[in-house]
Amino acid sequence: MSAHGEVHLVRRFPGYKKIRYYTHDNVGYGNINLPDQELHTTAVWWQANPRVLEAALPQRQLAIEGFLGAAYALHHVAALRSMAELRDLGRAVGDGEGAWFATVGPDGRGQLRGLDGEAADLEAGFEPTVFLYDNYPGGIGLSAPLFDEAKCLVGDALGLVTGCPCTGGCPACVGPVLPGDEGREVTPKAAAARVLGLLGGGPDHGA
Repeated sequence: MSAHGEVHLVRRFPGYKKIRYYTHDNVGYGNINLPDQELHTTAVWWQANPRVLEAALPQRQLAIEGFLGAAYALHHVAALRSMAELRDLGRAVGDGEGAWFATVGPDGRGQLRGLDGEAADLEAGFEPTVFLYDNYPGGIGLSAPLFDEAKCLVGDALGLVTGCPCTGGCPACVGPVLPGDEGREVTPKAAAARVLGLLGGGPDHGA
């Protein structure tokens, strides 16, 4: 299911990382306390049938990582289709009711966070949603055409993921993955492909 409308976005920056030049090694991190950045804009979003999602990805951790990978692929395909820069569009994965959002944690794994920034309960209401939003106040007209082509967009993203020659996922399809993820029974790439199928990009779609 896809929809289009106005959204209110809150960005919160809880910390920072220090990266070594050239090698990009992580050499430290720390907490920061900055005011929230708020943005009212327009977005297109997709949700999967919760029962069908649970059947396809019964482990919620896999579902979270699948949605994060699907959002990554959708973001890149949408920027290409709209002939925009990646920074002109934003992406987010969160609860349809705004109770939590998903992010990549310090360990490189997807995790749920509540509105207070603390870890959320995985057993709470679970209706993950992928949002693509105009990254400008009030919107600049990118999300409406994307909504009109929502099914085609998901199909293109699914083609990007399944057509990528990598084994378990890479920055060209679902984003960076952790070493060893290629050997998992359900790789991040496979989880993202299942999610995209449920969102309407293939035969796994469930109404």
